[in-house]
Formats: sequence, structure tokens, C-alpha cells
Amino acid sequence: MLEFIQEKITKLFDRLSKRGVLSESDIDAVLKEIRIVLLEADVHYRVAKELIDNVRQKAMGEGLSRSIDPSRYLLGILKTEMINILGPAASVRIDTTGDVVMLVGLQGTGKTTTAVKLARHMKEKRGLKPYLVSLDFTRPAAQEQLAALAKANGFAMDEGTSDRGHEGLKDLRLSSARRGCDFIVVDTAGRLHVDGELMDELRRTKDALRPSATILVIDSMMGHDVLKVAESFMSGVGYDGAIFTKFEGDSRGGAVISFRKTMGRPIFFVGTGEAVSAIEPFDPERLVARVIGSGDMAGLVEKLSEAVAGDGMEQAKRIAKGRFTFQDFIKQMRMIKRLGSVESLFGMLPGASRLKGIARSEDVRSDLKRYEAIINSMTNRERDDPDILNGRRKQRIAKGSGTRVEDVNRLIKRFYETQRMMDIIKKTGIKGIQKYIQ
Repeated sequence: MLEFIQEKITKLFDRLSKRGVLSESDIDAVLKEIRIVLLEADVHYRVAKELIDNVRQKAMGEGLSRSIDPSRYLLGILKTEMINILGPAASVRIDTTGDVVMLVGLQGTGKTTTAVKLARHMKEKRGLKPYLVSLDFTRPAAQEQLAALAKANGFAMDEGTSDRGHEGLKDLRLSSARRGCDFIVVDTAGRLHVDGELMDELRRTKDALRPSATILVIDSMMGHDVLKVAESFMSGVGYDGAIFTKFEGDSRGGAVISFRKTMGRPIFFVGTGEAVSAIEPFDPERLVARVIGSGDMAGLVEKLSEAVAGDGMEQAKRIAKGRFTFQDFIKQMRMIKRLGSVESLFGMLPGASRLKGIARSEDVRSDLKRYEAIINSMTNRERDDPDILNGRRKQRIAKGSGTRVEDVNRLIKRFYETQRMMDIIKKTGIKGIQKYIQ
């Protein structure tokens, strides 16, 4: 997400940094380019204009002329104004036992998965036990999906919702309390497009539930249509904030900026992958830091800290002693899968827009299955010492794993590349990989 803006702005300021002094005409030229970048990234033209006007007003002051590094000073102004537009971080309101969080949005935006992601986050981060409810009666598959995800994650789910009318929904708090739950997450019905029937249904549901928070779940990849949908749901049913899904996708990201400024509602969370754990609070300062190319090392450290708990710590100790085996390699790939999308992880590194040849998340998922089969076909000695893998051994491994010798060779190549990377990080820390992003 936002890689488009990040790459353009990084290149622009890299070029600008080579100039010692910036004139007013230089500033105007740069701001014109930034405005074009924002418009190309689907930022609404009124939002882009206000942002550029604010930056220009502050950049024309004495601070820029006195600055030792004018380009960095201008970048700092841009960063501040973008953070101002995105507003402060906000959290979902859950004050008392039995509070209801109601999710609304179009069909296909990921409401059902988001319901479980939100439930998991609240349980892990705030110690709250969730109670899941499906009100999507038009799509039985949605109820089945929520039930399956709830069961897989050990969450309680209401079983009798389909037999209740809107008045009966008031009993959900009693049902939740009987199960010892602290709050309720409601997945509502959606449509492919906004229509009056949907809004009438959602209004009746909201009146019956009296939720502490109503959240619009919206697809980050909708571009300019984000505002149309957001405005329709605001006038039709109202909401307190939004969760943007598919944040790791190929969207250009301007919709997030436009939504926050135009609708005046906070963004609570962003979905960063398909896994139930792939959701994170929306932090404007961290997001803007990534957009301007300075990275989000705090976010990366948090993700890595969560991932290396337990067995991961023992693996780290072995690697620190210089031992990195195929077993460690496959554990690392599983860890990356748990963390969320590969793109979002690399996006947290400073200068990430310059990274070349980064593996995509779908590549990691397909490779993981193939690589596990190959490694499982190896002997213990081969896993510990890949140097002994000659042609005959590779043919046997390929046959046993149902793959090709080329796949085995590809795995070995990636193993050695990862081994070299781990050695660099062990000796020089995270800064040691800077040569890969020049």
C-alpha cells in the first residue's frame, strides 16, 4: 500500500537533495510534481490542493532559506502536513461489558474476515473476550465462513440469530453474557452496490443493537469510489470510523488520505494480509514515515518481536552462533507468512522503494508449500549440511517431493541467499542490508 506515492516522492527528493539552495521557482516546481503524484495516486483534487497550498505557505518562510539542507526541510514540512490531514490515531470504543461493534460495508470488502481479525486483536491486545454474530442472511456462505473462522480461533458465536427479528437482536447482550464474553462483533449484510433496501435494513439493525461503535469496512483498492461509498453509508446509516482492507494490495493509496480528510472520521485499523493476525492499528505518523521513505522501524520491530516468541528465540540463538539450516529456513518462511504480507514488511524499511526483486506474498505462500515438500524429502544430514547435495541426491529429493530438480536448485539458491543475509545482519545489524536498497 502507498508504494506508488513512496517511490515517486523518494525519487523526487533524492533529485532535489543534490541542490544546495532552493529558490521559490524550485519550490513551485517541486510542489507541482508532488501534486501530480497525489492526483495519480487517487487523492481527491481538493485534498491535494489543500495539502500543497499548506506546504507552499510554510515553505516560503525564512526557515527554508536558513536551513542547511533545504530539501530535507521541505520534506519535513510535507510530512507534518500529511500527518495533519490524516489526523491522530484513534481506537475503537468498547467501554462496558456487552458493548456492540457493528461492521457495515459493501459485499466483497472483507467484512466477515475483518470481524474475526478485530475480535482476535481485541482479545490479544486488550484482553477482551469476543462474541461473534452474523446478520448476513442473504448469503449463507458468509455465516458459514464466520462460524468456521470463529471455531478455528476459539471464539464464541451466536447460533440463533437467524430466528430473531430486529427486536430479538436486543437479546444478544444476554446471550453474550451467558458465554462470559466482554463485547460483541456483528457482521452485517452487504450488497455489490449501495441501495435503499440495504440502508433500511442497516438502520433497523443499528436501532435495535445500539452499538458503541459502527465501523465502515472498505476496500483500499476502490480508488475514487471510496468517497462515493463512504458518503452513501454516512448519509444512509452513519458510522464512527473505518477499517481499510487489502492495505497490502496494489492500490495507489490516495483513497485513505481522501477519506480521512473529506469524511472527518478516523481510520481505526488496516488489513495487511489474509491471515487472521494480519490487522494493525492505523498510525498516521508511521504511515507517513513510510510514504516519505524514512521507514517504520518501530512497526517492524514490533512485528518481529511478536513472531520470534517461543521457538523463534531458540532459532535466533542458533543463528547467532553461525548455524543456519534448512529447518531454520522453513521456519523463517512460516514466520513471514504469520507476519502478514511480504510487501508490507519491506515497506517498513527505510528506502524500501528502492528495493529490487522483492518476493510477493503469493509467491511466498506457493513457495512455502513446495519448499516444505522438498525439505521433508531430505535426510537429516542433508538438512543440516546442504553442501553434500549432489546431482544424484537432488534427483532423489525431487522424485520424493513430487517436484523438479530445478525446484530443488531454486530452493538451495534461496537458502544460501538467506544464509548470507542472516550473516550480514548478525555482523552489522539492520543497517547491514542498506547496500541492497541503494
